[in-house]
Amino acid sequence: MDDPSGQASSPSVTTDHPRIHLYAEHLQNIRTLSIQASLATFSNTETKATLSADGSQLSLSHEGETATIQLPITVPGGHNDATLTIPSAPSKELTFRLSLSEKPGSNLLGERPLAGSETIVPWMSSHLSASAEISCANCQTVLIPRGAVTQWKDLPSEGWAEMMDFWHCHKPDVPHDHHHHHDAHGGNGSAGRGIGANSQLAVERGVGLVGPLEILFAKEDTRNIKVSSTHLTSSHENTLLCTTCNTTLGNVDTNTQAHRLGKPSLSISDTPASAPISHAMELWLSCHLLTAADAQGVRKFKVYRHGTEDPRGSRTTHTAALQIWLFATDLVISSSSSSASQTPEPLPVLKIFYKRVDIAAEESTGRLDAQALSEGELELPRHEWELLNDLLEGSAELLPARARGFQEWRVGVLRRFGRDGEGGGRGGGRGGG
Repeated sequence: MDDPSGQASSPSVTTDHPRIHLYAEHLQNIRTLSIQASLATFSNTETKATLSADGSQLSLSHEGETATIQLPITVPGGHNDATLTIPSAPSKELTFRLSLSEKPGSNLLGERPLAGSETIVPWMSSHLSASAEISCANCQTVLIPRGAVTQWKDLPSEGWAEMMDFWHCHKPDVPHDHHHHHDAHGGNGSAGRGIGANSQLAVERGVGLVGPLEILFAKEDTRNIKVSSTHLTSSHENTLLCTTCNTTLGNVDTNTQAHRLGKPSLSISDTPASAPISHAMELWLSCHLLTAADAQGVRKFKVYRHGTEDPRGSRTTHTAALQIWLFATDLVISSSSSSASQTPEPLPVLKIFYKRVDIAAEESTGRLDAQALSEGELELPRHEWELLNDLLEGSAELLPARARGFQEWRVGVLRRFGRDGEGGGRGGGRGGG
């Protein structure tokens, strides 16, 4: 679990590289557990890999050292430890594949649940109650006092107004008119129905409007928040800061003048007896990528930094971007280098292929070739973009050396939310809240 202060603890970094690196991942589509072991020296007749009697752990011993990991799933087996066959030819890279046969009524997981292919988003309306108190994740200053918001509603999904216009050629609550009456301006009257693209959300006092990555509040419901314009925002979209620690919390919504607070900057206490909970930025970044993939219907993105203009006000001729490919979105892995504990826990992750690219300014807008149509675009604040890049680069230590690249792509993993609202082990995750 993440630190209640919102600051995620960093994984322990050892100065000496381990002589044994174990890595396992559950390949759900083919019902296979893939295990890779990297050794500092060549395997020999004394090298031994053992599966525990309950099928939950794998240990590998080599030249007097032993590494153990918790497997991503429990492997059905007998009542005794099982020894895996080591290839007779000496090698520094060992690979094992265990086929998983499904039993009637089972989910192939034994005692360990799947991360799930659905996008898990914490703090939606169904998770929040009238007794919730919301604070700054950095300093715990109260932003929404307990009882100030008594009702929570989910915001419509991205592009809801345009899709409603597309789906309905008549008012949903009025009998269909086969003559399709148009308004005086030749339109279809969608604005009058309150469902067109010009519709605006109404933010009421006492009601919190919840999106995957943000929550909208009436200005009168918030406390200890100040407004500050910066060079990265327009005069119509002012930044909201915590009055105590100056942490950026969100911005003023341009249409409603409501306070739009980003979930990564918040901690929430659901009842007076519960401690405030926040989540590492790494988890919110993976949530952002998944919800964007769902909304845009793509798995590949170019991720740009917000505010790429030079100090003189003109745009740079080239823009640095991360080109990413969400290769696997529901993977559960185990790696012996994922924490300082003797037996690291499995981690629900996204496996991401990525590379840094320079995009010419004229190509970053208005391009409609086949590649552009198959890719989505995201823009992140500069510090989030840099954190995403650092997290992907740093995740290489979790992977075997030969699994860190694919053709021209680099390979990394990003921890994601699991079913319990957390992201597994790794001491609360990488990237502070």
